[in-house]
Amino acid sequence: MDFSQISIFAILLAVIANMIIGALWYSPVLFANVWLKSLGKSMEELQESSANIGYAYTTIAGVISAIVLSLFISLLDTVTIGEGALIGFLAGAGIASARELSPTFFEGRKYTLFFISAGYHIVSLTVMGIIIAFFAK
Repeated sequence: MDFSQISIFAILLAVIANMIIGALWYSPVLFANVWLKSLGKSMEELQESSANIGYAYTTIAGVISAIVLSLFISLLDTVTIGEGALIGFLAGAGIASARELSPTFFEGRKYTLFFISAGYHIVSLTVMGIIIAFFAK
């Protein structure tokens, strides 16, 4: 595993894309209303809680995800944008979304929350994979 293969610029762009997708995904434009209803909370309740800390942790998680995805992609000799998308999709569907199943079952979360969260992970990691593959050496 060669860390010199990682493009800091690609990581930065992938994290920004992740944040934009998340902002849209959990906004009234897409799924905020259904998500809030499934949580049984209002937007005001979420904003009163530690939303800023949540954004910070989400950004850190995005950085970690982008670095790990970049390492996966760098394991290949060459990678196309389509292959980067596939690796991102597989990471989203096969790892991130699959990990969402445990709290869904054991914590009794609504399936709506699972599908919203899993969809976000799949779309975000797919886009991140495209960006990282585009800048892969």
